[in-house]
Amino acid sequence: MIGKRLADVEAILAETLSDSSYPLAAETKEIVLSGGKMLRPAFVLMGAGFGKQGKKSGDRDRINHIAASIEMIHTASLIHDDVLDRADIRRGVPTLHTRFGVTNAILAGDWLFSRSFRLVADYADNKSARMLARFMGSVCSAEIHQDLSKFRYATSRRGYLRTIAGKTAALFSLSLHVGASEAKAGATLTQALRRAGYDIGMAFQIIDDILDYESDDKTLRKPVGNDIKEGLCTLPLIFAMKRDEAALRPLLGKEGMNDENVARVLKIVSDTGALEHARSVARHFTARALKEIDMLPPCAARDDLLSITQKLLTRTY
Repeated sequence: MIGKRLADVEAILAETLSDSSYPLAAETKEIVLSGGKMLRPAFVLMGAGFGKQGKKSGDRDRINHIAASIEMIHTASLIHDDVLDRADIRRGVPTLHTRFGVTNAILAGDWLFSRSFRLVADYADNKSARMLARFMGSVCSAEIHQDLSKFRYATSRRGYLRTIAGKTAALFSLSLHVGASEAKAGATLTQALRRAGYDIGMAFQIIDDILDYESDDKTLRKPVGNDIKEGLCTLPLIFAMKRDEAALRPLLGKEGMNDENVARVLKIVSDTGALEHARSVARHFTARALKEIDMLPPCAARDDLLSITQKLLTRTY
């Protein structure tokens, strides 16, 4: 059922982004539809599955459009992230800024944001629109905090968790909350879904950061070790620095991050056991999410949410 709904969301994305008046519409649409996980729109649909509305065709169409807006926000943020991180590959294809330059890539992300806001204005209520505005502020704050911390390799676990809460967990939480709210779920249920979304998002980002150390370019569909090259101190490196800073610190820095040094950092981090330590933190957040889900009323949406939460902990990309 969720697969059919996501196909409808993809059709909305394709239609919304088909605009001959915008020079990079086709290329931007290609990035949006290039095989992403579609998790955020899926969470919108799951959240709506707990509501009193959303069963009629008109309700489903409205929520599908809101789900599409969330995916556009996510992809726009990825396009901007790729510029900030100077990444060459995203979802197995060259990033926009490598093909059309930084200025045009930033503008393409802005165009996606504008398309998303248009759908929100047309299909969502004012409360959801205000939540979206607060989320955008949270993302910008987290991005600035992360950028200012690059190449400092600060070993604060709390600081890292605060950053990923603003960048990743906030949108997971928002997606479930907005879906439930738009389908008129009760306040208690909506808040429980919001908390579950936060914990799922935290676990998701930690696993994502682990994969940057132990996956491969083909599986991950983006360069492995890119976080190290960009001066990002994610949870695996934070834990590894606490265990063997003497070996790691001389390898880190703007001038020394060649492929050989990156490979050495990857090995040291793995040898310290930091990846398993980080994975235990992801398990902690997953367990919190599962506890929230366990208290939700039985329904197809609950089954879908339970299944996807368990799978995300063991994903390889």
